[in-house]
Amino acid sequence: MTGPARLKGIAASIGVAVGPARVIGRERRRLSYRRIEEGAISSELARFEEAVSRSRAEIEAAKQELTERHGSTYAAILDVYLLMHGDALLIDATSEAIRNDRVNAEWALSRVTERLKQPLLEDASSYFQERARDIEHVGEHLLRHLGGEQRSELSTDVPTVLIAHDLTPADAVRMLAPPTVGLVTEMGAGSSHTAILARTFGVPAVVGVGPLPIEIEDDEVVLVDGFAGEVTVGPSAKERRAAETRRDRFAAFLKAERSTSAVTRDGVSISVTANVELPSEVQAALENGAEGIGLYRTEFMCLDHMEPPSEDEQLEVYRGVVSAMAPKRVVFRTFDWRGDKRLRARELGERERAWLKTQINAVLRASGEGSVALMFPMVATVDEFCRARALVEECRSEVSDERARSAKLPIGMMVEVPSAALLAERFAQQADFFAVGTNDLAHYTLAFDRRDSRSAARPLDPAVLGLLDRAITAARDAQLPCSMCGDMAADPVALCLALGLGYRQISVPVRIVPLVRAVIRNVDLQVAAEVARDGLRCGSADEVRELVIDRLDAHLGALWKEQGIV
Repeated sequence: MTGPARLKGIAASIGVAVGPARVIGRERRRLSYRRIEEGAISSELARFEEAVSRSRAEIEAAKQELTERHGSTYAAILDVYLLMHGDALLIDATSEAIRNDRVNAEWALSRVTERLKQPLLEDASSYFQERARDIEHVGEHLLRHLGGEQRSELSTDVPTVLIAHDLTPADAVRMLAPPTVGLVTEMGAGSSHTAILARTFGVPAVVGVGPLPIEIEDDEVVLVDGFAGEVTVGPSAKERRAAETRRDRFAAFLKAERSTSAVTRDGVSISVTANVELPSEVQAALENGAEGIGLYRTEFMCLDHMEPPSEDEQLEVYRGVVSAMAPKRVVFRTFDWRGDKRLRARELGERERAWLKTQINAVLRASGEGSVALMFPMVATVDEFCRARALVEECRSEVSDERARSAKLPIGMMVEVPSAALLAERFAQQADFFAVGTNDLAHYTLAFDRRDSRSAARPLDPAVLGLLDRAITAARDAQLPCSMCGDMAADPVALCLALGLGYRQISVPVRIVPLVRAVIRNVDLQVAAEVARDGLRCGSADEVRELVIDRLDAHLGALWKEQGIV
């Protein structure tokens, strides 16, 4: 390459990685169409069945390896892939296509997977988008075994940055182990299985960068910035040294900050809790000094289920999380099993209502193990929230466990659509607490397409700041707890403005907790409040960010520069 190539994607796993590239899947598979003679159908079916058997064995081996290294929780990611190896819609339909259309297995499989994926890809829900990726991953596994391909293991001990179109979870289990130190993928989102596993293994990752430059070659030096979501291919010697310094200092920084406090320069204590989606993240939250779990994303519970897990299955997970965190609070966010977080209580059918009641019952029963709260996402009207509260009380009256019936369970709501912020004063009369989700609030306020994984609605936009200010003001006037749990709280620059607006409870990804505490200790709230007031009068997100950096640089500049944030 003649000069560095710079790619922008989604920061899926924080940290900095430096190393030679290892490019996999460079050649796109070209599928050939082949007619099968009547007498060859049975042998083609046998070839497909053998590929299914080998693919299943590979995934089972990956599941066993994952269980041995990280426990059974993460292994559930692979269960859905094993289930799909026996799914009639995929496996039986492919066999029927071979038999009835008299085509080769590769062509039949590709047509079936495309047919199954299409309606899922057309849905706006990120959940269904991920289910489409599941189908594609299983199809990829089967095609690989039909062609007799093998994923080669890394043959070097040198730290390597893996570059791929995407990784199936089974591939991620093997390939995100040492010597892999960084990951870059063309596809993916922050909630994808690949991103989850990268965070699990502590591998800095940038996903969703789009088509990769063809110039990238094996052994080309690559820098992965898991903070900014940026990748540099072929950096200068100076850039490489700077990245290596950031990498080493950040590792040391995280270790040193695990036991520090979150008290501002003017002596105000800020509550820092963790955003969690996996039960096994609880230990990391405790080790990093989180004061509780401010957002437990229950979506992970459905990864290995075609339908929601049973009440007892959910209860087992929730109890484990609550008891491990006790006496610190765990806030569970409900999940709409249709695949969209949107709560439309009056529109729930009998089936969806039963699923939601199953989850509420499990949370009620788990509340006896420690401090628990429940919140509903994407609430848009007061009527919706009142109906949701009524459903909780209905569950409480029906549950057989006396402790669950009498348990104190605060009921809150996510403020993540404009109407919720605009009606915050009214919601404050009904809710026990607010949790502001800045990601969705910014996207809906600024009309960004959530299906575009690389879109960048910015919470520092003055329009969004106005809504954030309205939400915290209503909560403060009603003496209602109000936390911020979106990406704004995890941004060391934007966090300062959130504190200036009045937010005193912050919930961030587990690995960010030490960094957030370090930022808080360098903030003077009086100065931050003045910056926030001026920020509300700015004309753009860039102007707001420049204002924060300029006014708070004296105390925070060194920290920002150390992490490569400014």
